[in-house]
Amino acid sequence: MKEFLLGAVAVIAWIGISLSTFFWTLLILAAYMVHPLVDPQRRIAHRLASCWGRMLLRMAPGCRVEVVGREKLPASRPVIFMANHQSYVDVPSLFFLPGQFKWMADDGLFRIPVFGWAMWMAGYIPVRRGDAREGVRSLLRAKQVLAEGISIFIFPEGTRSRTGVLGRFQTGGFRLAAQTGAPIVPVVITGTRQLLPRGAWAFRWGVRVRIRILSAVPSSHDRKDRRAVMGQVRAQMREAYRDGLRSC
Repeated sequence: MKEFLLGAVAVIAWIGISLSTFFWTLLILAAYMVHPLVDPQRRIAHRLASCWGRMLLRMAPGCRVEVVGREKLPASRPVIFMANHQSYVDVPSLFFLPGQFKWMADDGLFRIPVFGWAMWMAGYIPVRRGDAREGVRSLLRAKQVLAEGISIFIFPEGTRSRTGVLGRFQTGGFRLAAQTGAPIVPVVITGTRQLLPRGAWAFRWGVRVRIRILSAVPSSHDRKDRRAVMGQVRAQMREAYRDGLRSC
C-alpha cells in the first residue's frame, strides 16, 4: 500500500511538473517574442525560468532548498559559476541562486521538446561535444554575455556523475575565465542525487537540497597558473561536497 501511495504521488508530481513546464514555456515564449525591442539580453526570460525552476522543486514532496554563502557573490561584476553535477534536478535547483546568468549546457538538452525550446528562447548557450568549431562559437557567445554584464554557469564535469564522486574537470570554462578575466565562483550542491537518483523517476520524500556558494577564485592568463586554478577550484568543491554529504 505504501509503495502504491508513493508511486501515485510521484505520478501526480510529474503531471504537475509537466503542466508547469508548459505554462512557464508559454510565458518565456511571450518574453522572447518582444525581446528584440524591450529586452535584448533576455533578462525577463531568465527571471521566468528561475520562477519555473523554483516551482518545480516545491512540487517535489517535502523538498527543502537552502542557499548558503550569498554574501560571497561579487556584487559589481559578472562571474563564471561552476557547480558539481549530480542529477537532472540540479538545473532547476540552481535557479535558486540570485541574479542573472546564462547556462552553458550540452546541446542535447536544447533538443528536448518544450524544456529545450525554453532554454533556447532564454538565450542559454548550447555546447556540442567533440565539435571544435561549435566549441569556439559557444566560447565567443559566452564572452559576449560576460561583456554584457551577465554571468555564465557551467558544469565543469560536463555530465552527471555516475558514482556521486566529483568527476574530472574539462578545461573550457577555465579558458573562458582566463580570456575574459572573470572570477570563478564554485558552487556545491548536495541532496539532488538523493532527491532524484540517476535512472530513477520517483522523487524521494523530505530531501533537503543544499546549495553552497564558495569564495571567488581569480582567473589567470598564464597556462600553468590556469591548471593551478583548476586544481584549486576542484579541491575546494570536493572538500565542500564531502562536508555537505556529512551534514545531510
